[in-house]
Amino acid sequence: MKYKCAFSGSGGQGAALMAKLTCYAGIKESKQVVMTQTYGVEQRGGDSTGFVIVSDDPIGNPIVESDADIGVAMSESIYQASLEGLKDGGVLFVNSSMVKTVLTRPEVTQVLLPVSGLAQDMGNVRVANIIMLGAVVQFTKMLSIDSIIAALTDAMGKKKASLLEINIQALNAGIELAEKEAAK
Repeated sequence: MKYKCAFSGSGGQGAALMAKLTCYAGIKESKQVVMTQTYGVEQRGGDSTGFVIVSDDPIGNPIVESDADIGVAMSESIYQASLEGLKDGGVLFVNSSMVKTVLTRPEVTQVLLPVSGLAQDMGNVRVANIIMLGAVVQFTKMLSIDSIIAALTDAMGKKKASLLEINIQALNAGIELAEKEAAK
């Protein structure tokens, strides 16, 4: 099993955190993982992408270049590049709360999820990325939910322990969203 992933969004939307949590969860499952990232000059507002490879076998080439199996587009500004960065047969998870113009690419499955709207309904728009991560993991079965929860718990640590509960709720909301989408 080998997954090449590209988690993309505008700065501040948590694309890098999704990538890091995926790496931490992969390590917890004794997988081989590698992560690289790109980001715009602005810390908040510029586009950013966290590239992750999760594999059962050693990773010879750590580059994800227009051949991602799984993509995430959290914002309109990065959506087209995310769609183009997937290989045929790939799956793109789209934040439909932010991406209003959906393009057609028949060889790629697009899963439209209103994660920013759901996060806002939960009272914290900053957990949209965790909702999306829950949906991605549930939909793809790339990693176990338990590993993601363990990675999230480690990442929150003592300094951010107060945020753990809302993030686990967000993860579970993403799981439910993916289950509803899969049932369609």
